[in-house]
Amino acid sequence: MGRIYIVVSLLALGACSSHSSGDDGGGDDGPVTLTAVIVEPATAQLALAATGPTAWSAAQTYSVTAKYSDGTLTDVTNSVTWTADDSAAVAFPAQDTATVTAAGHYNLTAYFDVGSGTATIDASLHADGFGPGFAQADKDKLDGAPTETGGTIAYPVAGSLFPVNVAPIEVHAHKSSSQTLARITFSSGSALSYNYYAPCTASPNPGSFADACIVSITGAFAQQLAGASETADISVTVRMAAADGTHLSESAPISVAWAKTPLTGGLYYWTTAGTGDTTFNTAIARYNFDGDTTTPSIYLASNDAPTVPSDTQCVGCHAVSPDGSKMSFSMGGSQPGFFTVYDVATKTPTMPLSTRKYASMSTFNPDGSRIVTGSYGKLTLRTANATGDVITDDLFATTVTESKTHALWSPSGSKLAFVSWVPTASDITNQKNTGDNVLGGQIWITNADATGPMDTPTLLVPRNAAYTSYYPAISDDDRFVVFNQSSCAGPANAAGSWGGGACDGYQDISAKLMLIPSDGGTPVALTNANGGDSPLSTNSWPRWSPDHGTFRGKRLYWVAFSSRRPYGLALTGSTNDTAKPQLWFAAVAVDANGAAPAADPSFAPVWLPNQDPNLSGPRGNHTPAWTSKVVQIQ
Repeated sequence: MGRIYIVVSLLALGACSSHSSGDDGGGDDGPVTLTAVIVEPATAQLALAATGPTAWSAAQTYSVTAKYSDGTLTDVTNSVTWTADDSAAVAFPAQDTATVTAAGHYNLTAYFDVGSGTATIDASLHADGFGPGFAQADKDKLDGAPTETGGTIAYPVAGSLFPVNVAPIEVHAHKSSSQTLARITFSSGSALSYNYYAPCTASPNPGSFADACIVSITGAFAQQLAGASETADISVTVRMAAADGTHLSESAPISVAWAKTPLTGGLYYWTTAGTGDTTFNTAIARYNFDGDTTTPSIYLASNDAPTVPSDTQCVGCHAVSPDGSKMSFSMGGSQPGFFTVYDVATKTPTMPLSTRKYASMSTFNPDGSRIVTGSYGKLTLRTANATGDVITDDLFATTVTESKTHALWSPSGSKLAFVSWVPTASDITNQKNTGDNVLGGQIWITNADATGPMDTPTLLVPRNAAYTSYYPAISDDDRFVVFNQSSCAGPANAAGSWGGGACDGYQDISAKLMLIPSDGGTPVALTNANGGDSPLSTNSWPRWSPDHGTFRGKRLYWVAFSSRRPYGLALTGSTNDTAKPQLWFAAVAVDANGAAPAADPSFAPVWLPNQDPNLSGPRGNHTPAWTSKVVQIQ
């Protein structure tokens, strides 16, 4: 068997190296140069072996040879520098060794002098895992031939894409009354075959889901799923059986995937009290995705916020500066419109509680030094200091004469979007023209810098009598705007409720997520994220993650939003306004160059784990705001 060479282009072909072939190099042939770096083996197939309950590894040794223009070959294994396209899964403990800890396809590069050579590893995982409380002797009860049909998977949602750092991994399936044991199988071609055995756990709402079998898997396993998902989807099936092995059934498979791009930064959201919450009626909670957990914490409870005179002690309509340093929020509700700004680290106000009708919504520039506030149809540019000095009292007053609300400064500071609408006479009479209710909303956008808007705004999403458009958000790279659209055909919310109209832009039941390039174009419905063409689950208030990554060669973004859709077999959800909304997020993958998609680029959504300590009496979770980092509380 002859040698297999990988010959690659040199970083500086023809550059001199220190190699000597034994002559003076001064003849007519010129100096001796490096022509190739050869890595052996060029390809490797590795089977991962267990190194712990949820850890696997495999090693591959290499030799690296430098080839020169005079035909000589030199072993340079101990002189190369290695890199891999996934440093989380591939490490180099020695000059001649690569270790892999996750299934998947990996590209390796060895650098020497002015050249480089490459190799690939295909790692596979074929293993079993066992959950707490499962007797390994019961494994065979789930490995035989199924005797019954059934076991539909209710969660994950088919077609969803998970980030690698969301934990735990939960699978919900419908079972028969006698079934108590489960086997979850994750498979993907030759790369992955993993069986996880566990007892069935009941739903936190057994009255609604008496047939629920819920299995929770450690988040550490997501690294295996993300590695295998880079080339193909993961097929998930569920087997269930009675304690004695009878009534064995297997579900139909669903396809899902995991991305190596994690959730990052901090996600702040508004929450209303659930069963067992006694210290607040409303609060601002937050996730720290850069920390070691995906469990949120209460950042500011209403009882700890500044006291509002003669109004409900309610904190809400918050905004956080992209750098995570400052938070603003309204107090007492939209109509009173008290307002303050907090230093996030110290949890102290940098602006005292303001007078009535100061603002109901706001948005910061990147470093939190300036803010745009919105109140009763007027946007005001201010300094975000103790006095909130007015810089421009009525933004866009001469170019957009309608009432204005829902301002959103992009994370880069380069663009600003907002909504205009014409309040109804009834809304004005009842002081519902605060900016919450935007019947017939249309979306504008303008260029900006860190000091404020720079240009005349242009109409991005024009008005249409059939729907209203509102809640715009701009991606971290300024390429896209995600926004809400709801149908005026209904259905409407409960009669007499705040924002009870079918398309007034306040928790509308038909609300769905839409996408449009920030420089204009045709909006595209994010149908996969919405759960259908005409969802009735209040998919509201979308917000982009603070950065983006890649997935299968695509540019990958995450979008968080609130929704009343059911969460598997844990929460029922609703198609009206009776269920409390929960936080979800969905992946959006576009061409690598960021070109506008012609079709839906979204995936089915994922429920944010651990957002409710008591799912039998859940909180209502709304209005996410994403920051690039989480500032530690002092």
